[in-house]
Amino acid sequence: MLPASDLEACFGAPRGYSGVDAWEELEAAMGPLPMDYKEFVAGFGPGIVGGFLNVLHPQSATLNMFATIERMAPLYQELVPDAIPHPVFPEDGGMVQWASTAEGDACFLVGGAEGTWRIGVWFRQWAEWEEYEESVPVWLFRQLESKLIIPGLPLRVHGGFVPVD
Repeated sequence: MLPASDLEACFGAPRGYSGVDAWEELEAAMGPLPMDYKEFVAGFGPGIVGGFLNVLHPQSATLNMFATIERMAPLYQELVPDAIPHPVFPEDGGMVQWASTAEGDACFLVGGAEGTWRIGVWFRQWAEWEEYEESVPVWLFRQLESKLIIPGLPLRVHGGFVPVD
C-alpha cells in the first residue's frame, strides 16, 4: 500500500465517501474484493482521474458500479474468450468492472489464485486486452507520477482527481 501522503499528493485528502461495507452486496455474490481497492474508493469516492478515468462506486448516483455492470457486462461477455480472456461478472468467477474511460475502455479487477488480484484493461479503440500486477491505488499513482506510461490512458496529462456525488 502506498503511504497516505503519496495518495493525498495525487488525489487530495480522502473525503470518507463510504465504508468498505459498500461492496457487501457484490461480495456476497462473488467473494471478497481486494481490501486496498475498497479502502481507496471508500476514502476518495467515485470520481474522475486525470480528466479521463471514471472510478465507479456501488453507492454513487453518477458513477454507479452496479448500473455500469448491468449495462456493460453483456457486451463484454460477448468478447470472451477471443478478445477478453476472463468471464465478466455477474458470470460465475467473473471479473468486476471498477472503472471506465472517456473513450469507452473498461478496467476490471481480475481474481487470481489464492486471493490475488490484477487489473485488466479492455482498450476498446484497439480491441486489446492488457493486465497489470499492481493494486488499484498503486496503478493509478504510478500513472499520475509518470512512472507507468500506458498508451491510451493519458492520466498524467491532466492529473488529479475530481470527486463526483
